[in-house]
Amino acid sequence: MTAPSSSTSALAPLLPPNLYDLSPTIHKWCALRCADIVSLSTRGVYFEDKLIHHYLNHPIRYIKLIGLIVSIDTFARRRVYTIDDSSGVCIECVALLPLPSSGTSSHPPPPPPPSTPSITTPQIPWNDISECKVVRILGIMGSYMQVPQLQIVKMGVVGSTDVERKWWDECRGLKDPERGILGREWVVGKEEIERWRRRERRRKMREEEKRGGGRDGRVVKRKMNVGSGSGRREDTERVEGRRELARKKIANSQPRPSTNTSNSTSNPNPSRPPHETSTNKPLSRPPIKKRFIPTIVPDLSNYDTFGY
Repeated sequence: MTAPSSSTSALAPLLPPNLYDLSPTIHKWCALRCADIVSLSTRGVYFEDKLIHHYLNHPIRYIKLIGLIVSIDTFARRRVYTIDDSSGVCIECVALLPLPSSGTSSHPPPPPPPSTPSITTPQIPWNDISECKVVRILGIMGSYMQVPQLQIVKMGVVGSTDVERKWWDECRGLKDPERGILGREWVVGKEEIERWRRRERRRKMREEEKRGGGRDGRVVKRKMNVGSGSGRREDTERVEGRRELARKKIANSQPRPSTNTSNSTSNPNPSRPPHETSTNKPLSRPPIKKRFIPTIVPDLSNYDTFGY
């Protein structure tokens, strides 16, 4: 199996891997044909300790594929499906077999569907998959001996040609030179990079605050304690001012003597007891509303990859 030339992809300049979170394709199921998958280049870039494939300079990890099964090869722990989508190239899709049960059988028993499918526990109807069937595959890009492969996460039988038509339309739209994401090179503006850097700084600050007792927390506490004399004086004055306000609030909240001169005695069991306060009890303050920047963590981040 020979891959088509990818000279155009090799000439596209790559962006730093620390900006890959801004990519529109890094967390997206990309509908690509077998010919497009084989033409992806690695270029020696790693993201989250995984080797990344590129289309132009777009990082690609998750693939959506539809094709015909032309052969099935079963090994000790995995099963290899060869897929042909009429693009002129075939590609191998690898699925890990479920652990064998106590009873011996020629076909592996269908395991219960996992809550979060992954390449270690793929969601595949094993008994329904056979040769000469059109299947829909969600997989993660990988390679074996420098040959591109798909590591299957989900797999199912395509029931109608309408599903195939929608997939072909999605493949064409994704590479459209005017509107498609993969139709042109990926460019990140300076403003977007600055927003990303500010967001990363805030995220690191929140992580340091959560750690607290770690090395960074001790450094922060030491810096706060070791300060100038004027800073400590200002802190003392601020604390004294808060205590004075607290004493005034306590004095105002104490019950005042009644001015009623009637002969009736005070009620020993009042319907509403006086407000009890304690000078040692700190005043309750409303909780501080912290503003967190929403970070989209897709379900794709739960998927893990395996190597050969």
